[in-house]
Amino acid sequence: MDVCQITMGKRVKWLRFTVQRIDGFIEIITKSVCWLILILMSITFYDVVMRYFFNAPTVWAYELVGLLFAPLWLLTGAYLLSHNEHVRMDIFYRRLSPRKKAIMDLVTYTLFLFYSISILVYGWEWFCLSFTRQDHSQTIWRPILWPFKVFIPIGVGLLLFAGLAKYIRDLYIAITGRVLE
Repeated sequence: MDVCQITMGKRVKWLRFTVQRIDGFIEIITKSVCWLILILMSITFYDVVMRYFFNAPTVWAYELVGLLFAPLWLLTGAYLLSHNEHVRMDIFYRRLSPRKKAIMDLVTYTLFLFYSISILVYGWEWFCLSFTRQDHSQTIWRPILWPFKVFIPIGVGLLLFAGLAKYIRDLYIAITGRVLE
């Protein structure tokens, strides 16, 4: 073996290690967030029982479910991306070879990364503004909103990590024609 093959082997191991760590981190976060579904179901069940069986609707339950659904949606997007379960237009894509799919994904994910970075920046600013002003909802029970808005930059950050792992995989396929894993 020559020096180039040894160096390339080390780079491939490092890329594989990086992608596996990103995927593992996203998997842990997503499995933790899935418990939020039980909380959402419990609050909704409580609200329905109070409303229809006791004729005592709650003011807070409906809004709290809406506020908790946003973090659930934001934090699971990275999981969908890392498992290639996101929505795409498959009319032409499914007919392409793996290498051509990877090249097409590299182009689209470059745009995706710029778009996600802008959402991350503006989401962070929106959270910081809400935190400094201590924004409250306009409903009767007036929950503070910044704890929910913080999930915008966190969710987009996770999405960027998943996009980075996908980008690395696609770049490897585009260059070598082989799957990284």
